[in-house]
Order: sequence, then C-alpha cells, then structure tokens
Amino acid sequence: MVNEFASSELDQGFFTFPRPSLKQMVGYVLVISLLFSAYGWYAAGLEIPDIPQLSEANTIDSLDDLNNSMYGPLQAGYGPEYADKAAFVIVPLRMNQGSIATFDCSVQYDSEGDESWALDIEIHGTHGLEFEDANGNKITASFDRTEILDPVGDFFNPECGDSSGVYIRDLEGQGVDQKEDNPFFATFMMVESEPMRYQLLSVQEVYNFQHSLSPGEVTQREDMGRWSLLFFGMSGLVFMYSTSPPLVHELKKIRKSNRKKAKDIDSSIGVLGFDGRYLQHVGADGTVIGPAKYPIRSYKDDWLFGCPPLPASYTNFFAADPEGQLIHEHPHRIGEPKAATITPYSFGALVFALSFIWLASDLRARDGSDFHTLLGWGLTAFVTFVNLIWFRSAYKQMKMSETIKDLPTSPIRSVAVGQAEIVGQARPARHGTPEIKVGGKSLQGLLAWSWREYEYQCSTDDEGNTSCSWVQVNAKQGGTPFIVHDGTGGILIHPEKWTKKGTRFDYGNTVATWKRGDHKWELETIGTGDPVYVLGDCVPRSHEDLEQNGSDETLANALVTMVPSVDTGEASTLHYGTEVDVLATRRSSFETLIVPLLVFTFGIVMFLQYKP
Repeated sequence: MVNEFASSELDQGFFTFPRPSLKQMVGYVLVISLLFSAYGWYAAGLEIPDIPQLSEANTIDSLDDLNNSMYGPLQAGYGPEYADKAAFVIVPLRMNQGSIATFDCSVQYDSEGDESWALDIEIHGTHGLEFEDANGNKITASFDRTEILDPVGDFFNPECGDSSGVYIRDLEGQGVDQKEDNPFFATFMMVESEPMRYQLLSVQEVYNFQHSLSPGEVTQREDMGRWSLLFFGMSGLVFMYSTSPPLVHELKKIRKSNRKKAKDIDSSIGVLGFDGRYLQHVGADGTVIGPAKYPIRSYKDDWLFGCPPLPASYTNFFAADPEGQLIHEHPHRIGEPKAATITPYSFGALVFALSFIWLASDLRARDGSDFHTLLGWGLTAFVTFVNLIWFRSAYKQMKMSETIKDLPTSPIRSVAVGQAEIVGQARPARHGTPEIKVGGKSLQGLLAWSWREYEYQCSTDDEGNTSCSWVQVNAKQGGTPFIVHDGTGGILIHPEKWTKKGTRFDYGNTVATWKRGDHKWELETIGTGDPVYVLGDCVPRSHEDLEQNGSDETLANALVTMVPSVDTGEASTLHYGTEVDVLATRRSSFETLIVPLLVFTFGIVMFLQYKP
C-alpha cells in the first residue's frame, strides 16, 4: 500500500481553512450563537441613553446655580420624548414627599436549620418625588420616565439582626412640615428646559446639604457593551479550539483512502486489512509466535503509506533489512510538510485575547462602582496570567518545532553520538514481546504500554440527586527494551527512560477500550510494526546493557542508544508516528509564537496606557 508522495503536496502556503470534524462543527455552531448574543447585547445597549460620567457633570449647591452654559446636546440613545439639550448636575436635595426605597430585614434558615439575617433594599422607580434644595426651591423629579434606565442609589443601611427584629421600612419623605425627619440626598440629575423637567439618574443618601458624598455612576449602557465584549471574546476562544492544526485533516484523508483500499484485504501481521493491522507477537531470541490476538491497530493511527515489512524471523536485531533502504516515510524520502502560515485559529486567538484585554481595561479605567473596579483588576490579573502562560507555552512549542525542523533526521546506521533525531519502525529486541493480562484480556505484541482502569461510581447529594460517572481507580505504564529500525539498521530504546518527569512519551491515541461489569480499561501502546519518532541524545550503551540486551560489535548503531536530552536543554520526545505525524499536530511559526507575542505586547501596552 505504498503511494508516491512528497511533502510538497502538504505545503499549504499562506492561508488555509482546515476542514472541521463533526465535533468542531458543533463548536462553530456555538461560535455563531455567541456572536448573535454579543450583537444582541450591543444592540440593546444602543437603545439605552448614554449618561455622562460624574466627572463630566456640574456640581452645584442649589438649582439657582443652573445657567445656560451647563446645557448641551444629548448624547446617543435618547428618544423623541426628551428635549434636544439638557444639563447634567450633581446637587444636594431634601426629599419632602414620596418613597424612594424599601428596606426588608428578614430571617432565613439553611438546610440544617441555622438562621441568618438578610437585608434587602429595593429602589423604587417612583414618579413624582418632591424635593427641596438648600435655597428652598421645590421641584418634582422622578427616575427614568421611559423605564429604560434602572434606578441607582446608595443609602445608609439600618441594623439587621436579632436586636432589630424582622421589619419592612420605607425610606420616604414625611412632608414639608416634618423637614427634620426627611432624608437628604446627593443627586445626579438630568435637567431639561422648555419645559423644565428633572430626571434622577442616581442618588446617595447624605446627612445634610453640606455633606459631600458623591452619587454612583450610571453605567447601564456601558455594561451592555461589556457583556457584548465578553460574549465576543468567548466566541473567539471557542473558535480557537474548534480549529484543528491545518495538516491534521490532510493526514486523515490519506488514512481514509487507505481504509477504502484495505476493504477487501484480510488483516495480518504488518498488513492493513478491513479489521486493522495485527501486531507481531515475538518470543525470546526473535522467535515469531504469530499475530497478536489483541489489540489490533486501527487505520486511523496507522502508517500513511503502509507498514514496512516485518522480518519473518530475527537473527540480528540491529542489522539492515535485505534491501538496506530507508523506509518510505523517512523524512529523507518525503521531506517535511509545511503548515499554512495563518488559519482561523489566529483570528480566534486575537478576538479572544483583545476582547478580554479591552474588557479588563475598560472596567478598570472607566468610572464605575467599586465592584467594576475590583472586577477590572481581577480580570486584568487573569488576562495577564493567561498571557504569560500562553507565551511561555508558545515559546516551548516553537523551540521544539524549530529543533525538529532544523535537526536532520539521521539514518540509524550512521547516527552519531550527540543530539539526534530518528524515525523508524518499532521491532522487538532480544526479550521479544511479553504477554500481559489486564482486565481479563491477554495483550500481545506490545513493546511499551500505558493503561488506565475506571470504575462506574454513583453518588447521592444532600438533596437526594444521584449522579454517576467513570472514575479512574488505577493506572500503570510498562515496557520492554525494543528496537527502532528504519531499514538501514536498528537502535535499542529503553522505554522506562522516557517515562520520567521532564520527558515526553506519546503513546498515540487509545488503541483499545473494553469493559467488564462496572469497570472499564483504556490502552495506549507502541507495538511491533508501529511507526516511532525519537528526538533526544544518542549515547553509548553500558557494558551491562550490551550483555543483557545483545549487540553486534561490527555495527556502530548496535553500540548506542537514544535517551532524553539532559545537558543540552533541548526538548526530548518519543512519539508514536513518523515526523509527518509529529509536525501535523503543530502550527506555523507565526501562529505558534508571533500571535501570542502580539497579544502579550498589546496587553502590556493596553494595561499601562489605556484611558477611556
């Protein structure tokens, strides 16, 4: 099943839109829903009057201080029921008539019967409130007549607890004759002329006309925009994760075509058939026992162009194959694929990051409540942390990708001591492939493996609701020394050296899943005949290793092994698949590093210099 192929066929140029899977299509549907929500919040905000900040209002001692210079054109969002011009002022007033808020103090009980006290304040959107300023001018004011703007207020909170008891009280004016009992407020108010009308925007309860507390900001229109930014940024995040690396789909197409070609072929050792490809089960000293009964390698993870032929028997594990040629998927034969410079991933990343940077900066910089400021700083810290982690991860990925691309893949017969990259086929070494039993299954043909056991467990909460899920209860990694062979020769690998902290051992996708009762097992493995990519250090084998696992003094590649890099500081990996598979999961240098760098830089500048 070997096809003629060159990596130039996978040179995707400047831009591509990777074909989404069904799961990713669900993500795109969610993106569209989030964008509609973002537009809905934005459109709703346009219908709300644009209220100036308190810093833009005129602070006056009484209504007598109003003058023509304070009146100006209204901003966006005001309907025809408003005048063309208005003044926005902060003025202290005493309320003579009307009720502006209700305080409800009540006791509450939790599920264990413990009591707690709660104070609830409801601001009335009342019309026809009567006020008086410091000079005795009496006016009638109300909150928004159109009921678009919510009333905003801050008041002196009465005690609420055991001593005060359960009560409901209105904050209201007691009439002109009861001035000493009437509440005072610092009011943020819009004043229209022709006719003269007064609209309350926000109030702050004070002790007298001279008390200088400031009323709260009215940010309802801005908050709608902030919700829009939040949903817009979330759409970018979902779009990012719904866009697969650009080369993944191309490799899936090749493997699907292999599946079609293998439809009428019987599965066997090293041959992909309709059921998949059987692993080779080998005994000690190279005796081939036959095809492994379980597991079977799926076409979804198999070689792109057919499994290289496996020996019918093993006499010298390190020697070249009879033809002495490199396997077909070796980078020397097909070159390296090139992912598109830009994919929709970049747009999603920028939308996500810049939306959240803008949102955090706006919450911090624009006047608002203490909650706005606290939320802004919290979001600032979160975005900064995410940017740092993202940039650090991007730098490590970029370094790894550049190492893979820049380091020539060595034919194993001529691999030299030092940092090296090899690609080949997994084959047994002297001890063959052990048979292991896991979850009632006999597993054969395995060279390195990782399995996890799950138990289906149910739990019931305090309210009687029952939930069930698979919970991991056991896991184990294992392996036996094996050979990576590229046709020109073989090199010994000790899998246990690649499972230590700081190294990368990628077993590939789950090759088998099975259940027994309420237990489930998942297996990942590198088996006989599988493709393997190794990036690490080539070092001489120890004397003990040569005695235990065999060698050939006439072959240089039989005297060395591959281990994780420790002194060079470079990344190391042992990966299921060839170099094409490794690079297919990676993005271009621009998407890997430049996009996070741009976001990181813009975020720092935005946080330091942004002003509303």
